[in-house]
Amino acid sequence: MLLDRGEQEPTSARQQMAPLDVTSPLMLQGGPDNTTTPLGTLPRTPKRVDATTPSTVSQLVVSAGENKVIQLPQNSVTLHGFTVPEPPEGVQYVYEWSLLSGPEEYQGEMEGRHTQSVHLSQLTAGHYMFMVTVTGDDKYGEGFVNVTVQPPTRVNTPPVAIVQPKQQEVTLPNTAAILDGSSSTDDDAIVSYHWEEVKGPLREEKASGEESILRLNHLIPGSYVFKLTVTDSDGETDSTTANVTVHKETDYPPVANAGPNLVIQMPQNSVILNGSKSTDDKGIVSYEWVKEVDAVADMQGTRSSILHVSNMEVGDYTFTLTHMCLTFLIQGTRSSILHVSNMEVGDYTFTLTVTDGSDQQDDASVTVVVQPENNQPPVADAGPDKELTSPDDTTTLDGGDSTDDQGIVSYEWTKTSGPSSVDLQNTDQAVATVTGLVTGTYEFTLKVCDEKNLCSRDSVTVQVKEDINHKPRADAGGDVTYQLPQTLLVVDGSRSTDDHGIVDFLWTRDPQSPAAGVVLNSSDHKAVLQLTNLVEGRYVFHLKVTDAKGLFDTDSATVIVKKDLHRDDLVELALAADITSFTEGNKAMLVRQLAVLIDVMDSDIRVQEIKEDMSTGNMIVVFVVINTQTGVVQDGGSVLAKLKRKLKAGSEVLDFKVVQVDTVVCQNNCSGHGVCNSFTKLCQCDSFWVQNPFKAYFADKVSNCDWSILYVIVIAFGIVVGVGLITWGVVCLVRNRRRFRRSKRHRYTLLDEIDDKGEKIEMYSRDGKDHRVPVSQTGDKSTGQKQGNSLVMSESDDLLSDEETTLFENKKKPNGTTRNGIITSTLPKL
Repeated sequence: MLLDRGEQEPTSARQQMAPLDVTSPLMLQGGPDNTTTPLGTLPRTPKRVDATTPSTVSQLVVSAGENKVIQLPQNSVTLHGFTVPEPPEGVQYVYEWSLLSGPEEYQGEMEGRHTQSVHLSQLTAGHYMFMVTVTGDDKYGEGFVNVTVQPPTRVNTPPVAIVQPKQQEVTLPNTAAILDGSSSTDDDAIVSYHWEEVKGPLREEKASGEESILRLNHLIPGSYVFKLTVTDSDGETDSTTANVTVHKETDYPPVANAGPNLVIQMPQNSVILNGSKSTDDKGIVSYEWVKEVDAVADMQGTRSSILHVSNMEVGDYTFTLTHMCLTFLIQGTRSSILHVSNMEVGDYTFTLTVTDGSDQQDDASVTVVVQPENNQPPVADAGPDKELTSPDDTTTLDGGDSTDDQGIVSYEWTKTSGPSSVDLQNTDQAVATVTGLVTGTYEFTLKVCDEKNLCSRDSVTVQVKEDINHKPRADAGGDVTYQLPQTLLVVDGSRSTDDHGIVDFLWTRDPQSPAAGVVLNSSDHKAVLQLTNLVEGRYVFHLKVTDAKGLFDTDSATVIVKKDLHRDDLVELALAADITSFTEGNKAMLVRQLAVLIDVMDSDIRVQEIKEDMSTGNMIVVFVVINTQTGVVQDGGSVLAKLKRKLKAGSEVLDFKVVQVDTVVCQNNCSGHGVCNSFTKLCQCDSFWVQNPFKAYFADKVSNCDWSILYVIVIAFGIVVGVGLITWGVVCLVRNRRRFRRSKRHRYTLLDEIDDKGEKIEMYSRDGKDHRVPVSQTGDKSTGQKQGNSLVMSESDDLLSDEETTLFENKKKPNGTTRNGIITSTLPKL
């Protein structure tokens, strides 16, 4: 967009304009293409008129001049606007220039935006469309002009051909290569690439290409030169070359490996020589084993009684005559594995020759030394001495640890001394069995021999003792002091001993000990007793140990369980949560949230127990607040007060709903007139004291023993008496008001004379009006006769209203008869 710097829109010449209703196809000059363009097709800005003038606005013909075309580096232009006709003398039109379209990145400046001529600067290459609006007294018009900014004239620079890589080496069997000319550059654009092979070995087809990348295949060994020519959009060219060298595949000679030298001892007379570790880069095609001959002289008649030796050199020669044939067998002389057998004592040298596909060879030798047999006598080992206890009369004799260089071929067990004869079985085996032993000392001898009949002996002693069993000694581990809230108690009886071993442990609790406490893992039948859930008190545990012979011993251990030092400061928090789904992560978050509510560090919250309330299913969390730096324990009552205050204030910090919060040990003193139940947290008041229900259920909601029964009775009696007096006073007041109400005089007039038949009653007032009132129908319905009545009409001095008219009924016994609730009487005639 254009920036109007240092200039503000004049307010004196600008007036509020209203939209112009153009009904005729008025044509304007200076449109986007400098042509006559219908006004309705051009972009418009809101047109405004003076709010105090009529809404009719005449149209001005506005021109913004000819379209402008400039070329960078020129980046400024001035636009002029004019109207047809010119403004009258003394009248000045208001001009406003605006940009309708242009390059998105344009950030130029517009000077004189609200004048007839506007100067544009810092233009960039592109097409711009400007609009000028002209307003006057009841006049309005628009004009458009295009400004085209062309890029600067380019001076062509020849392209630069670049090939990567410039030098490239390829070794068979790889026959492919790639030359990349896409890095070639030009100031405008490269329109063509041309590759040609300038130099190379003789081939059927030369390499060429018309793309930026040349792919070469099926190259043969030799040196190649490839030329790249690039052409730009102006026809300029540039060339460069790249070298590709293709090497023959390198064939290294093989490396023979006949294996390590070997030393064997008779009677072993065969070996296996392994030449498979010989290597070659292309692979070995043949193996050949040859035995070297040490003698440099020629011998004839080696298999006869006369030996002829010739071509001897200076030196010492030793010839040996044997009665055996000195030939040996060789198998696999053309393979990598050579089998040599039937060898005699002496030194043998074998040479391995390996050949690869290029007939390159390599040799390696291996020496086999065959030593004469060197037999050592065997070493007998009858095993360690043994000790038995009567009535055990059987044991085994193990000579399996006896050794020989050539191997043991025979075993022989014999009894050399002892009190009586025994039954010795498997005497020719390495392991023999002896039965029938009695008290005393026996000696048995083992004789072992190898295949050369070399023998060795060794003896073993077996001592049989009488059975003398001592009772075990129980050790319960001594007295132990246990400090709550420690969760696990361990009483160690593992120091109990017996000469033959303890077979049974039994822990029992003294009847005078507290019954609380759970034995874990059936440890009451083990050496170490484990208990949990102990309570404060003195426990005595008795340990009974029994050996295999039924002898036993007992010992006792006293455990003093001391109360929790922080018991009075423990806080119990009941949460509506399932303990089975409460994780360690939930516990850490709960500790963090409690620390926020109590205003302490997370490490100050020590959770001692998490359990489930079996009656409600709620989860109970028991914790104490201890300053980690000073070790000071916060009072449980103050912690409880903080929690209740924060929870009552509506703090929703905890993730779980709080059902109840209280101290583990009830801290309520019950107003000094009772004791608090630690389980229910309710006060049990002393005699003649009761709870204040208003304080317990409406005020601080804390159980108490504030009221004395005597005071309650006196106050209740006073309340009852007071209510009775107030009620009596109200009743008396109502009666007195009725008594003192002003009475009115009434005059009575005979209502009517009733005939003997009692047909009707007629009532007349002093004013002469008829006030006859039908009372009741008697007799036959068809006759319509009326029942008589003795009612009279009262008449006061003044005419009473309907509300003040009173009918009196004589409550004395009437002198007439009563019919249907109406009293009738016969009046005497006057």
